[in-house]
Amino acid sequence: MLEVASTTKGMLVPRMTSAQRTAISSPAQGLLVYQTDGTAGFYYNASATATANWLWLPDKAGAGDNLGNGTATTAVKLAGNSLSNNGTGGISITDAGNVTVTGNNTVTGNSSTTGNSTVTGNGSVAGTLVVGATSVDPKAALDVTSTTKGLLPPRLTLTQRNAMGVPTVGMLIVQTDNTPGLYQYTATGWASVGAGNYTAESSSVGAAPTTAVTVSPAATNLVYTNNSSTTIGSVTLSPGTEGQRLVIVNNDLQYLPVVSGSGTGNILPGYAARFIYTNGAWRRES
Repeated sequence: MLEVASTTKGMLVPRMTSAQRTAISSPAQGLLVYQTDGTAGFYYNASATATANWLWLPDKAGAGDNLGNGTATTAVKLAGNSLSNNGTGGISITDAGNVTVTGNNTVTGNSSTTGNSTVTGNGSVAGTLVVGATSVDPKAALDVTSTTKGLLPPRLTLTQRNAMGVPTVGMLIVQTDNTPGLYQYTATGWASVGAGNYTAESSSVGAAPTTAVTVSPAATNLVYTNNSSTTIGSVTLSPGTEGQRLVIVNNDLQYLPVVSGSGTGNILPGYAARFIYTNGAWRRES
């Protein structure tokens, strides 16, 4: 009905402000205008009724896909690209559903991951982080579910562990050398978690002291028998070697005070206590 041809001129549709556009009464479906303020660009009325439904025709080069102004009705296909604010880094998702975040990740609600998730920066979840399940335990900050996999804490050598300085009490690591095992940081330093293997390589047996003594434990087990006295002295442990373990058995009829880097603690009659030498001091483990 209308054919415009030119090699030197263009077609200029009506230009107006946002207020002028929205003031048009009962615009026809398909009516096209150019808005000069706000989010400038072409707008058309998609409504077939008297109530207008103005839609913006974004500049493809300047606005990209404009996902923020629409609602997806099908899956968004990234085709190997990432979601990013400035074109670098961001979130990458594989066909298998594995997620990689190359920056910092902050989630203010709950986060649930059924595939693999890799964060190379810092990850922060203000709600519950759920791995391997879809339901959320409201009392859990971290909920991990699996019947085929385990939880793998950070693995550090003794040198790397000590280079951390003073961590937060309760921190867990797996130490890979110098008496490897699972360690937790307590108020008195690093301590091995669990009994480990305390099978005696050698034992030192003698009557419990009646006065305070200092002992340099060369054996794996120190076994104190009944001293047949109404008094008992304290046992102070001399420095050992990093990772050295010791079991003290109290077979006396009285409490046996033991002085270590964990302070002075009593071993009940007929009981034993486990110690480990770490960070330059003996620490009681149990």
